[in-house]
Amino acid sequence: MHALSELNVTPLLDLCFCLLIIFMIATPVLEQTTNIDLPVATGMPAPAEKNAKKPTTKIIALDKNGVLSFDGKTVTENQLRKLLEPLGAMPETQRPPIRLRCDGAMQYQRIFDLFSICSECKISDVGIDSEIRSSAH
Repeated sequence: MHALSELNVTPLLDLCFCLLIIFMIATPVLEQTTNIDLPVATGMPAPAEKNAKKPTTKIIALDKNGVLSFDGKTVTENQLRKLLEPLGAMPETQRPPIRLRCDGAMQYQRIFDLFSICSECKISDVGIDSEIRSSAH
């Protein structure tokens, strides 16, 4: 009968440790999402509007025969540079993203050359498009 009168604190300690861990994880997340109105410095450029229209994505395509095109028009590498230079001169917030669509059989060097051309024209938002491969492959 003496054993039944003692309180088992093990489940209570488990609960306390679980709550401690939850608060340790949740507190940094709450601190990062604090809404703060930051002061505005004079003479600084105004931030872009949140509802500003996103620039249209530009497509550079390279087919299996090595034919290069920019937004559906066949171009040479020099013509591509001339078309990308004005885009690179735009403010970064207005600069359209560039997507590379290259045939899977293309040599890596040719694709890397396209990245280099974009870099020369001061365009950094460049990505590669791909197709989703089914799990059967």
